[in-house]
Amino acid sequence: MTTFETRVESPDPKVSPSTEEERGPQRAKKKGLLGRFWLIITIVAVVALSGFVVHRLHGIFGVHSGSFGGGAPGDVIDQFNAKTITLEVWGSPGSTATINYLDENSHPQQALNVPLPWSTVLSSTKPGIPANLVAQGDGSWIACQFVVDNHDGRGAVIKGANHSPPNETVNAFVYCLDKSA
Repeated sequence: MTTFETRVESPDPKVSPSTEEERGPQRAKKKGLLGRFWLIITIVAVVALSGFVVHRLHGIFGVHSGSFGGGAPGDVIDQFNAKTITLEVWGSPGSTATINYLDENSHPQQALNVPLPWSTVLSSTKPGIPANLVAQGDGSWIACQFVVDNHDGRGAVIKGANHSPPNETVNAFVYCLDKSA
């Protein structure tokens, strides 16, 4: 059986085939500035085009340097009235109660053995206050409610009103809850 070997002949008769194989394949030399720096030129062109497109999109969507939101500067705050919430607890005449509630900063507070009727006023500029009140009295019944006044001219609104069943045989208990008074 015959085997064929590939034989590489050099176009230059002075160079032997073995020395050409040792040198490896030769690269074609590119000529000119574009041939040498084509990758750098392509990257610069893409970055320039992208910057131009972003600049044009800023103009279309109304984003200009130095202004965000298009309104008044952030240091100007519109004045508005504070919201007041009155927590009220009442019960059978001559009774006292222990009252637990959340203040305007949502911190727990406690009033021990206060005579009924009892009330306290919370004031805040927050849009909503979670009003929560729990009371247990020594009388036969007890009730609670929140009176919310937004100072918007519509007057006070009663929220979260609740009462215990009448004539409890054990100390009366009540809770009032409004998630955003």
